Amino acid sequence: MPHPHASLTQTQHTGRATEGEAGHENLGPYLLRVVWPLAALSTLFLGLRAYCKLSRRHRLWWDDYILIASWVSLIYSVVLQTVGVSYGLGRHYGDLSDEAISTMGMYSMASGFGSILATCWSKTSFAITLLRISDGSSTRLFIWFIILSVNLVLGSNGVIHWVQCWPVAKTWHYYMPGSCLPADVVRNYNTAVAVFSGVMDILLALLPWQIIWTITINKRERLGALVAMSAGILTGVMAFLKIKTMYVIGNSNATTVDLIIFGTAEPATAIMAASIPMLRVLIQRRPSSKPSQFVELVSPRKTESTIASPVPRPDSITHVIKWEPTAEVSWPEAVAVEHAARGRRQSEKGIHVENHGWAA
Repeated sequence: MPHPHASLTQTQHTGRATEGEAGHENLGPYLLRVVWPLAALSTLFLGLRAYCKLSRRHRLWWDDYILIASWVSLIYSVVLQTVGVSYGLGRHYGDLSDEAISTMGMYSMASGFGSILATCWSKTSFAITLLRISDGSSTRLFIWFIILSVNLVLGSNGVIHWVQCWPVAKTWHYYMPGSCLPADVVRNYNTAVAVFSGVMDILLALLPWQIIWTITINKRERLGALVAMSAGILTGVMAFLKIKTMYVIGNSNATTVDLIIFGTAEPATAIMAASIPMLRVLIQRRPSSKPSQFVELVSPRKTESTIASPVPRPDSITHVIKWEPTAEVSWPEAVAVEHAARGRRQSEKGIHVENHGWAA
């Protein structure tokens, strides 16, 4: 989101709404008490996601690397928020000097850009995960539409974040000569981006229902996969709650703490939501867990035999009629293998099914 203080000069504010009035509550410590636990939780969930993959000798893929980049951007943002608090972020403008307002504004600008990147990349990562487990061309095209639109809208948001004032330094040095977009324009634009972001989160949370509902794994596993892969709806809630805080843009009578908190909570919850589907390995782990099982037709007379195997690669499955995921399998892996098995069954009936590869 563009820096909320950027258009103060356009509304004839000097950064001091109540000149000479002091003693306002300092919300900086409250901000840190909220954003650092969010950062810690996102770190925990992402670390568990990586552990669940690497401990089973599964390589990380693009969705993992993009989610890690999102996490790095989130930590970058939270660190800069912490530095900004030391310069007065969370305090009323009337209690700060012009120099402190400018320095705090610069750190706030940089941290806001980190939040934009974290939000964009966390959505992209989960969309790529869905892309890897989807089996219908229309579904895949829709997911590609989400990926492209998210990166275009939030990418342009990141650009406008920096160029809403010219020269750029005027964004935090409000007394510099130059021009800025009107506060109303910035506010309305940010509101529209937040609405778009929330809608994309809801769509990404609902897509797994369309992808998973028809697969033949047992009902308990299907319900677990649906719940785990729909956790992103909380991210959409954060995006919509952020809209209520947009009034602070260009308003020197209010601090930006609530806006910053929801701007941080959105990517943090997205990282957690994108990690949850991979944690089935921890939830289902048993000391004597059996290997994954699938049934294969081994003769023209359709004699069945059960073959024990770890998670089978979809492109290596032949004549599979049933596959039961066990403790070593994440929910996306279970869905991917079931789609591949169903594709093999349809191919045996003369139905062409495109194989989109292995979702590790």
